[in-house]
Amino acid sequence: MSNEAKTDTQLERQAAEWFTTMHAGEVAPETREAFEAWLHGNRAHKIAYREFEQVYRDLDFVAVEADIDVDKALDRKALTWSTLVPYWLRKPVFAGGAAAMGIAALSLAILMAFPFERGGTMPVAAPVYATEIAEIRDLILEDGSAVTLGARSRIETAFTPTRRQVTLIDGEAFFEVAKDEGRPFFVAAQDTLIRVVGTKFDVKRSAEIVHVSVHEGVGEVIKANDIGAAVETMGTRDIDKQVLTAGERVSAARRVALPQARQVEQAEPGSWRMGRLAYEDASLAEIVADLNRYYDRPVRIATSDVGDLRSTLAFNTSEIDQVFEVMAAIHPVEIDRRAAGEVIVRRKR
Repeated sequence: MSNEAKTDTQLERQAAEWFTTMHAGEVAPETREAFEAWLHGNRAHKIAYREFEQVYRDLDFVAVEADIDVDKALDRKALTWSTLVPYWLRKPVFAGGAAAMGIAALSLAILMAFPFERGGTMPVAAPVYATEIAEIRDLILEDGSAVTLGARSRIETAFTPTRRQVTLIDGEAFFEVAKDEGRPFFVAAQDTLIRVVGTKFDVKRSAEIVHVSVHEGVGEVIKANDIGAAVETMGTRDIDKQVLTAGERVSAARRVALPQARQVEQAEPGSWRMGRLAYEDASLAEIVADLNRYYDRPVRIATSDVGDLRSTLAFNTSEIDQVFEVMAAIHPVEIDRRAAGEVIVRRKR
């Protein structure tokens, strides 16, 4: 095992131990202080803890989907998932090793919650990756594909021997897909599906629109009534779609047929990885949504008519304060910074 792998494993174990410790009931002040020092001492600690915490939260729906009576299986009184770890930690038999046994109990619960597939193989929980405000994260997926996850973004991955799928839940991601002719790579976002084999492309999910831009190679952007079925059968031949080549982009509105692909004008796909955001005839609502992924104060549009105003501009993420000045110069809006903790873009009085 490499030193990097050992470090990742140790970090995951620390995150798990702190999670069980902090959810074991009454926590001493000195323990809480030690936890805060560990959590805020390194950004990697925050990421590891958040990822472990997400697994725990996911147990709620995992148990329901699996249709398993965990209480009966463990021969105990009914407990909610939110009290499962504290329950195991309080049992006397685990005294002296509470944190380690808590991890084992949580692992047991996760394993029990997933049913066996045909053939006796146990599926693995779909990994979820997320970033915070202004954080950009590079990932290598299990098939060797590389993903750069934009600020305040979230993806879920699901890989099987026959297909590869990523769901963009929030934000933006740039993909460099490892070529595998026999196993297409799908990205799902809202009601839009992207299908590639070995391509570099960018996907951004806004409130009502999914933007897809191809940097290298070819990709299909698909509208399907049932995305799950389209991925399962890989049957995209008779479905509404646009084929994109390098330098092309399509903006897919929710529940609307796909428009024609067009050339990317402002910046090459994925330029945000270098800290540059570019827009062509974009609404202020879309631009402000992106600002909220990079800016340290929440930005809000006062009324929908202001959000409908459109702009073509480009700027660095380090220049967001100047962007507000540009908005006020080219549109009939004013920037209200007086509100506690937020910036409001409102129509000029």
